[in-house]
Amino acid sequence: MAAYFRRVLLGAFAVMPVLATAPIIAATSAYAASPSASAAKTFINDSGQKLVGIINGPGSTSEKSARLRALVNNIVAVDQIGKFVLGRYWQVATPAQRSEYMQLFHQTLAYNITTQIRAYKGVTFTTGRATTGPEGEMVSTEVSRQGQSPAHVQWVVDTVGGQPKIVDVVVEGTSLRVTERSEYSSVINDHGGQVSALLDAMKQQLARMQAG
Repeated sequence: MAAYFRRVLLGAFAVMPVLATAPIIAATSAYAASPSASAAKTFINDSGQKLVGIINGPGSTSEKSARLRALVNNIVAVDQIGKFVLGRYWQVATPAQRSEYMQLFHQTLAYNITTQIRAYKGVTFTTGRATTGPEGEMVSTEVSRQGQSPAHVQWVVDTVGGQPKIVDVVVEGTSLRVTERSEYSSVINDHGGQVSALLDAMKQQLARMQAG
């Protein structure tokens, strides 16, 4: 599911998820009021157009990769998502483990973006209505790619650092940030609550992706 989430997110216009529950409140204290429905819809539409323009536009794969990474860092609350995904174990992790985890989280995300560029040549999307949800404005979109059935994706937009950011993605009723957190938590729980086990698993996953 996590891999599917990354593919859908890139296919629509960039990257990955964030947040929820009590521990999240402490981790998201920088959040301000949610943007209006119209502002959130405009943000998602503009972000999608930029992503599609990069994927379908001119330039080498390395040039596109660099532009996509910059775009993703601008429109997605990557650090907040990373904290949410680690959940209660963020408080358990040492400062060194937190630093290594965030580096791996960013690296994994960046690698997923760059390896999917060719696969999403020709991707398109349409923006639907925006509704207010418990974590922010939820903007509905339909993501299409040749030879594939359209995917109905909702992007949750909230204000982070004074700017609208994507904080979650909901695909077929499933919150991907919650799914990712469950997967990470399972790895830690299966190894006696050791955050180091998750770090090792993330490094192994990154090595496999880099090896193709």
